Amino acid sequence: MEKKTVHFGSVLAGIMVDQVASFVSSLLIGTIYITSNQIGPSEISKVYASTPLLMIYLLVGLFCTGLGGYVSASVAKRDAYFHASIIGVVGAAIGFYYSFGHSEVPSWYHLIGFLAIIPAALLGGRAAFVKRRRANPDKRPGSGPKPD
Repeated sequence: MEKKTVHFGSVLAGIMVDQVASFVSSLLIGTIYITSNQIGPSEISKVYASTPLLMIYLLVGLFCTGLGGYVSASVAKRDAYFHASIIGVVGAAIGFYYSFGHSEVPSWYHLIGFLAIIPAALLGGRAAFVKRRRANPDKRPGSGPKPD
């Protein structure tokens, strides 16, 4: 098995895209939900009691992780799945840490997020890999070192 080296710039870029996009989208979704339902500061726990809202948060968060995996794989320009998987593992670690501080969020939310985060990042890596392959159709499979 060939030893892979980490392109730290691509990992940092992927983590930043994932975390910033997740933060901004969560803030936007939460603000829209709170203002449209006229929820006051003392009733903020209603946000965590809404299953449809939590599903939206979950899907958007997984999309952001996939985007981070895509960015990491694209910036690295090599080992797309390897770099995307790092984004998934870092995201899982952050999610695991986050789950301890938010006991009001149902455990199903944390469980699904934890199980789906690495596959979401790998889907982003897959998209970057396919895009790179389509951009270089002259390179025949097996004609050089494996990119992934």
